[in-house]
Amino acid sequence: MKNILIVLLTLIPITAFAQDKESVDLRWKIQENEELSYKTAMKEMDSSYMEMDFGSLFNSLSSNKKEGLSESQKLFNQLNKVVADMDYITTLHKKQKGVIDIQMKMYNRESDSEIENDTIRGTKTILRMMSAMNKGVVLRGSVLETGEIHSFWLQSRQKNLISVLFELPNKPVSIGDTWKLDVNFITNDQNFECDSAYKINEVTLVDIKMIDGERIAVLKYNVEEYVNGIFNSPSFFESDGKKDTMMRFNHQAIAEFSIDKGRWISYNGIMSLEAKGVMNANKKTKFTLLPE
Repeated sequence: MKNILIVLLTLIPITAFAQDKESVDLRWKIQENEELSYKTAMKEMDSSYMEMDFGSLFNSLSSNKKEGLSESQKLFNQLNKVVADMDYITTLHKKQKGVIDIQMKMYNRESDSEIENDTIRGTKTILRMMSAMNKGVVLRGSVLETGEIHSFWLQSRQKNLISVLFELPNKPVSIGDTWKLDVNFITNDQNFECDSAYKINEVTLVDIKMIDGERIAVLKYNVEEYVNGIFNSPSFFESDGKKDTMMRFNHQAIAEFSIDKGRWISYNGIMSLEAKGVMNANKKTKFTLLPE
């Protein structure tokens, strides 16, 4: 009896470890005649949103602990109430065998938010006029059902967006596994001399939850690119022809993906850009996908 008890106690941690290391396939599962639509927000955060504690948010995102992720979800839910008036609809459908077509369209809301100033409203009016020329389409691309980028021909900015929002790992993953996105946010030409640089590019499967019998994968995004150096301007632009230049691009996100249904349950992220020198910028953009 004693020996049996020892064996059982030994098996318990092994079983728990095996569950944690369960491999799952994160694949798009869209039927032939199905259209999967998401309300999509890409909102630049201005002073009206600064009451949100971004420092706490990023600290929570950097944590692998479940309480940290839970805190991130709460903060994102608060922020979603502010940016609830979405400007875009993104539609996914199976274009051909193994390929998922992605199309993002701008749509006109009946009224603008009270927190928008005249400059923001004016900018939106111009964007709507431009999008009308393209029948409202602002992004068009595709991914494979297995997760990889299919539309390799896109401009970098558009391919980056497809990757950040819709790329999935092309092989089974377990809790704790990481993979890279097909992105390149910072680009410079021969005029830039780099002194220092680094790049972080990882998406991590941090948890697998069971909700009403459905397996939900929780993903954490941590992407950052940084360069610092000298930009050699043409002599007719700068007297000395050189300008100290720094750029930092960061994307942090928490997303939930249904393993069984093959689609996003939620996606919340904040992308930030800080730049000094040739270009001066300090902005944050909120990214949200909400199933219709």
